[in-house]
Amino acid sequence: FPFLCKESVPSGENQSVAGGDEEAVDEYQELNAREEQDIEIMMEGCEYAISNAEAFAEKLSRELQVLDGANIQSIMASEKQVNILMKLLDEALKEVDQIEMKLSSYEEMLQSVKEQMDQISESNHLIHLSNTNNVKL
Repeated sequence: FPFLCKESVPSGENQSVAGGDEEAVDEYQELNAREEQDIEIMMEGCEYAISNAEAFAEKLSRELQVLDGANIQSIMASEKQVNILMKLLDEALKEVDQIEMKLSSYEEMLQSVKEQMDQISESNHLIHLSNTNNVKL
């Protein structure tokens, strides 16, 4: 297939590479083996289109539309999955908030118990000191 190779570029275009033409040559990408096979299969499927470039371009356009439709469906399906994931994350955040509130209340309770224990310890120390003073008297 002459349009698959670099040699298919008209002889005048490839020989005078300078300035702006250099970018056009850099953008050229040779077809790999898989792409060549796909094009061969397409061309075998519509031999008539080889002689009629317009019919071949129309067939390619229809196939591109099918692929675009599949792509859009895939995007929409992934959007639904993202929305489900976002809902799950929102629920998880609500649960985390509830756990944080419980932990905060537990911390307040423990702080209250600590303060009471400190008061009891101080009272015990004062009672012990008072007993020691009474014994010495």
